[in-house]
Formats: sequence, C-alpha cells, structure tokens
Amino acid sequence: MTDFGAPTGTIRVPAPQRIRGALPWIILVAGTLTYLAAIMGRSSLAGLGTDMALRFDADSATLALFTTLQLAVYGAMQIPAGLLLDRWGARVVVAAGMLTMAAGSVWLAFAPDVLSAVLARVLTGAGDAMIFPSVLRLLALWFPARRVPFLQQITAQIGQLGQILSVVVLTTFAHGWGWQIAFCGLGGVFVLFAILDAALIRERRGSVAPDAPRPRQLALLGAAVREPGTRLAFWIHFVTPFAGTAFALLWGIPFLTAGEGLSRDVAALLITVFVLGGAVFAPVMGLLSGAHPDRRPLIAVCSVLAQAGALAAVLLTPGPAPVWLLVMWVVTLSSGGAASMVAFDVTRRDNPLARLSTATGVVNIGGFLAALLLVYAIGLLLDLQHADPAAYTRDQLRLAMSATFVFWGVGLVGVLVESWRRRRAHR
Repeated sequence: MTDFGAPTGTIRVPAPQRIRGALPWIILVAGTLTYLAAIMGRSSLAGLGTDMALRFDADSATLALFTTLQLAVYGAMQIPAGLLLDRWGARVVVAAGMLTMAAGSVWLAFAPDVLSAVLARVLTGAGDAMIFPSVLRLLALWFPARRVPFLQQITAQIGQLGQILSVVVLTTFAHGWGWQIAFCGLGGVFVLFAILDAALIRERRGSVAPDAPRPRQLALLGAAVREPGTRLAFWIHFVTPFAGTAFALLWGIPFLTAGEGLSRDVAALLITVFVLGGAVFAPVMGLLSGAHPDRRPLIAVCSVLAQAGALAAVLLTPGPAPVWLLVMWVVTLSSGGAASMVAFDVTRRDNPLARLSTATGVVNIGGFLAALLLVYAIGLLLDLQHADPAAYTRDQLRLAMSATFVFWGVGLVGVLVESWRRRRAHR
C-alpha cells in the first residue's frame, strides 16, 4: 500500500503487483515519446552553437549563457514541478510543460536579439522541467516496484534519442529551410504532444488530492530534504551525468571539431555513439541497481572514475587524440546518464509515494546544477583566454574542459559523505 497526502488524513492506494491490461503500456509509450521530444528541445542548440554565435553576435560566455540559464531554470523548477505533480498529477503537468516548450521554441524562432533569445530558452527550460518527473511518477504509479528500475532506464535512454534528432534533423532543417521554420516546426511538435498527453495519460484513482492545503505540500518538501536517501540521491545525480550533459548540449561539437580536428560529420557520429552507448548501459545498470540496491552508490562512483580516466587520457595526449580514444571517452560519458538514474532508485526506496515527486524534484536538481556550472565555466575559461568562437584552438579547449575534474571531485565527496550518513540513519 502507498500513502498519498490528503487534507483529511491519508488516502491508501494499493501499489500494483502486476501489470493489468494495455493502459499502463499506452501511458508509458506516451510519456517516453514526450520525454524524447523534450530532450530534442533541450538540446536543440547542440548542433547550432556556431549559428547562434553568428546570428546574435555572441562571444563564448554569452553562448554558454543560453544553455546555462536554460539549465538553471530547469533546476530551479524541479521542486515546484514536484509539488505540482504531488498536487495535480502527471496529466496536467506534462501537457503544461509541452505547451511551455512550444512557446519557447516559437519565441526563439523570431527572437531579434540576445536578451529575447535568452528569455525564450528560459521558457524552454521551464517546460522541460515538468516532463521527466512526470514520467517517473507514472512509472511508480502504474508498474510493479521490481520492474521500475529497468523500465526507468529504458525510458530515459529512449528519450536521449532526442539528442540525435536535434543534432541531425533540427540542424539539417535549420540549415536547409531556415532558422524560423525549424524552430516553429519544433514548437508544433510540442503542441502535438500536449494534445496526445492530455488524451492518453491517466493517474491511478486516488493518487492526487488537488484540494490539499499548501502547508501540507511544503511539509512534503521539508520531509524529502531531511531524508538521507534523498540527499545521497542528489549527489549521485550531481556527479554522474553532468559531463555528458555539457558535452551533448553545447561543448561536444566545438571540442571534437576545433579541438581535436574531426569533421562535423564525424563529430555528429560521436554524439550518436554517446546516445547509443547510454542505451547499452541503461539495461545493465537497471539490472544491477535492482539486484544490488545497497551497492547503488558504488555504481555511480565506478562510472565517474571511468569518465575521469578517459578524459584525462584525451587531455594529456600530445596533439589530436586518436579517434579510438575519443570513442572510448564518449562511451564512458554515456555511462553517466545511465548511472544517474540509479539516484531515482534510491529516492523511490527511501521516500513514500506521498512525497515521491517532490523528492524526485530535489534529486533532479543535482545533475543539472552541475551541468549548468560546467557549461558556463568552460565558456568563461575560453573568454579568459580571449578565444574566438569561430576559431577555437586545441589548447584553449583542453584547458577549459579541465574544469570538469573540479566538479567530479565535489560530487564524489558528496556521495561518500551522504552514503555514510544514510547507512548510519538506516542502520
């Protein structure tokens, strides 16, 4: 049985022991495709960084600001999104998120200057923040707990295919049909998914209480933050995916082309390897997380050490790194996204469903906080070297990318400390 907060006490909703009928699968497919569309919107500038710099006459720090503010809004919206989910349910929140992303895309299509374009990306980040927590809630509501880690990994990695669509399809449309048509078309896709979600997504009966008073909702937030498992999950999510996020959203293409001398087509192929690598790691880590729940922090630490070792090898290689080493680095980066999903397994294990979406929001801030800090730090370090966005050098990019190790160090300390505190609290 699962508890849901209500103004007059507690509503008891039986947790599903098995999947009944086709409805859960229909809801899962709708949620997964919506998440794929959200990832496409989130990473829509991944292959258009140089175009952005030329269109808005932006330097490196300003270019990084587009992605940084988008991620900042995404992170800041996680707790409000979680509270809204616990209050109103996934159907309302996910449809609102898609419409917000549609507004951001259309605004960006016609943005006349940097300020207007930045505000458009803020809208995109706000809408994006509502999607993935909604999908996680639907998984917890409609599927048995023993299946959720595996399905959660598969759902997340299918969603990451949106990165390929943004780099390949959206970039092709922008170069072939024009900036405005490409982003207006993307906005139309979001509207279509908002309609689809409103028609197909359902909450289980009794799983939301719209008339719950605000103090009750805020109490959920306090209880979620006080739970050691939530804090451990936050640091797991902080330390594992941010390097891959910064790579995929903005700095991967410039680093591979200007820094390592690859053609744009080969660099785009490595972005595809990054996404497909995550799809390979996802089921493996889902199975490991389900089979060894007490070893979940270790899964995260192993992923981080592999990423750090591969990046160190790339940065220390004299001259251009060989393609096989770049592929190895990209593959290790792809493990971070799958490892970050382990954080939500920790969250789900240590929080009742009454506050699950709120706790998920707290945890989901971690990876995107680290990503936005790294994205901006790389741009700032490039500007401090007086780098020209149209002509980055290998040494400039490698020095800027070395900032990644600072955030890995901070995150690993957080995982170790909170893992110890959680073991003590749940002894």
